[in-house]
Amino acid sequence: MPFNSISFFIFFLLFTIAYYLIPSTGIKIGILIIGSYFFYAYAGVHHLAFLLLVTAITYLISQSNKQQAMSRIRLLLGIGCIVVLLLTTKYASVLLGDWPPINFSEGNLLAILAVPIGISFYSLQAISLLVDLYRGRYVQPLTLRDVSLYLSFFPQAASGPIHRAGELIPQFQRVGKFTSAHVVSGLKTILHGYFCKLIIADKISLIITPIFNAWDKFDGLSLFISALLYSFQIYFDFWGYSLIAIGVGRVLGFKINVNFVAPYRASSFREFWHRWHITLSRWMRDYIYIPLGGNRFTFIRFCFAIFITFLVSGIWHGVTINFLLWGGVHAVLYLVEDIIRRQCKNYGYNQLSTQAFKIFQPFRWFLFFLMISFTWLIFRTENIHSLYGMVSKMFTIRDWSVSMTYDYYFSGINIVYLFVISVAFVISHALSKFINTQVSSPVLKRKLLVESLFVCICLLSIILLGDMGGQEFLYFKF
Repeated sequence: MPFNSISFFIFFLLFTIAYYLIPSTGIKIGILIIGSYFFYAYAGVHHLAFLLLVTAITYLISQSNKQQAMSRIRLLLGIGCIVVLLLTTKYASVLLGDWPPINFSEGNLLAILAVPIGISFYSLQAISLLVDLYRGRYVQPLTLRDVSLYLSFFPQAASGPIHRAGELIPQFQRVGKFTSAHVVSGLKTILHGYFCKLIIADKISLIITPIFNAWDKFDGLSLFISALLYSFQIYFDFWGYSLIAIGVGRVLGFKINVNFVAPYRASSFREFWHRWHITLSRWMRDYIYIPLGGNRFTFIRFCFAIFITFLVSGIWHGVTINFLLWGGVHAVLYLVEDIIRRQCKNYGYNQLSTQAFKIFQPFRWFLFFLMISFTWLIFRTENIHSLYGMVSKMFTIRDWSVSMTYDYYFSGINIVYLFVISVAFVISHALSKFINTQVSSPVLKRKLLVESLFVCICLLSIILLGDMGGQEFLYFKF
């Protein structure tokens, strides 16, 4: 049940009413579990079946912690079962030798059984729960109800953000009453998320999708601009989803983790991965990178840990060659950046004056944005042939055509889309701070006026320009 669908609107409205009409905490938790299971089963009962299977595995392994510390064998058994289930469902066509992955529109049985909704995300949460129990990071007793809701909680489980047991389960144990401030703040956050998705991300998609689908018919400059625009599409698409998840959780009285903190303000890969898909980055750091040694040992060991971490991240997104290449390229660029940083530190160049740093900062930011856009191009393409062809055109000046680029981007409906995107981009960033303003708190009239203006602009834009359900969230397929 995608967030950008009428069915979700109806579901969430009815669910919220039922949730707040029930005074009992125990029954509220039951309603949360039933609603979450309905959320998964809506797309097909088999989606719920996989969720129940992972839940059963996680719960059974976790119960060994009641009598004694969980053994390493049981931990590996639980993780192995979850990983095998994830790989065999998500990459069934590849494992059976059908390369590239099957076309999910064909409706065959294999396509129906592949990639259960949310399995990539609730599998990571299940693994983190087992590891935290084994390490003693989570010591509270677990019931089947706790595990079931932790893995199925519908605002975040389908596409994240990813949570640890200590972040989410304690919130289930203190389900509160209706709070108008939380509801109002949550609704504003949801509205902002839809605005980012429908008015910015989807409109960018309408411009650049024809170019990517027929890249051999376009010039290098058009491809170059489309690559830059795709960086904004994937950001506003996934940020919009995360905002909706945060808002839905807030309406119900829960705190959902923030997944993005202005990632394109970063000027290094290290900083970028502290700002982009934060919950996945933290998961990879804590459960892949650090167990492999991190930076505690030799530089070779550090390089190995970085490569494995990014390759696992690439495989997690997909097993096709473009995702493996995407992970490998990020690992190489991260290590090159780290080597340069180490050398600068050794020679004392890290002591540059603040003024000199400010002068070069815009250049560093622009260069980094170009590099990150190139890595997103790897992420976006479906095969090496397309990637090579697009990159060749982009880096061959004689394949650039200013007139063709101008005619495509600044004529017809595309000029309207660009205008809408530009205005929406400014509105989103200028007024985003007001989504956390609580109406019940004493605020200035000017802030209330701006907040009301923000709500009106978002609503009118979505009603007049949004295409609800027209395009799924990009990360929904992962």
